[in-house]
Amino acid sequence: MVQSSDKKRRRHSLMAALALALAILLLAGCQAADSNSAANGGNFTGSGESKSSSANNGGTDALKSQSVAEAPSEEAAEGEVAEGGGALGGTEAASGEAFHGKIIYSANLTMRVEDLKATASELKNAINTSGGYILQFSDSRYDGEIGSQYTIKVPAQGFMSFVDRISNIPNLQIEKSLSGKDVSEEYVDLESRLKAKRVVEDRLLGMMEKASKADDLLQFSNQLAVVQEQIEQILGRLRYLDANVAYSTIELRVYQKDQKLASAEHMNPKSFGSKLSDALTGSSKAVLNGLQLLLIVFVGALPVIAVLAVVGIPIYLYVKYRRTQKGAPGTMSDDGNSPPES
Repeated sequence: MVQSSDKKRRRHSLMAALALALAILLLAGCQAADSNSAANGGNFTGSGESKSSSANNGGTDALKSQSVAEAPSEEAAEGEVAEGGGALGGTEAASGEAFHGKIIYSANLTMRVEDLKATASELKNAINTSGGYILQFSDSRYDGEIGSQYTIKVPAQGFMSFVDRISNIPNLQIEKSLSGKDVSEEYVDLESRLKAKRVVEDRLLGMMEKASKADDLLQFSNQLAVVQEQIEQILGRLRYLDANVAYSTIELRVYQKDQKLASAEHMNPKSFGSKLSDALTGSSKAVLNGLQLLLIVFVGALPVIAVLAVVGIPIYLYVKYRRTQKGAPGTMSDDGNSPPES
């Protein structure tokens, strides 16, 4: 009986412990739920505050959202320009705007034609149509050939079309080469240097306004003159690059083989004065060439002459000495039989 009662007590105590543990677990779950609900309530409150703040700052948020929405379109536009070859990816000028590549194009052409006058007429029409101009021109006639040399400036946008139009002019033979020089890096560097020099100029102007001493004013004035000179040099280089980028250069030589001109040169006799002039020129050249030849031979023979002098002078002196000894009174002849002369 005592053992059965002990077993019952143990069971009751075990059940009580399990019930207590279950109650503790339920209580902990309820507290966690309350804390989550409180946190959710705080979040709802915060979202309400953010809504109110966004309502108060509706204009600013609208502008921000608009700028964010427009950013992809600007990047897409830059990508399209880059694909076209006109812009440098990620490059900006000193002003902060998108910077386009600066390339100086040039071409060199040589054409042989049948009729030089007709070709010159077509070339002038092509230059006028393209909006270009002739920078330099020269004419030549020699050895049965007449030709013209042109230096042409045309807008860079119509550079290739102008070269193609020249190539389509009737010709017997044509040679051409195209090249381009990228000055984008130099241009960006000049823009940056110009911006820095502008800042220094403004500072010096401010210091000159505040200067109270004549020495300080003179010093600032000299420094300002140097900076302004550097600014003008940079601006001049920028203008030069802009002009060469805007207008491409074409070096063109057009020539015609004229057999009539060659035969006329051989058939037309020279005048008497021309013959005299040619004779005088020829004789002068002959004399000058002879003097040059003698001078060259003399200079080339100097080492030989020096060696002969070193060897020959002692021999000459020795021979002369021997002759003097033989001719002196009281000396005997070589055979030793003849008496000395009295």
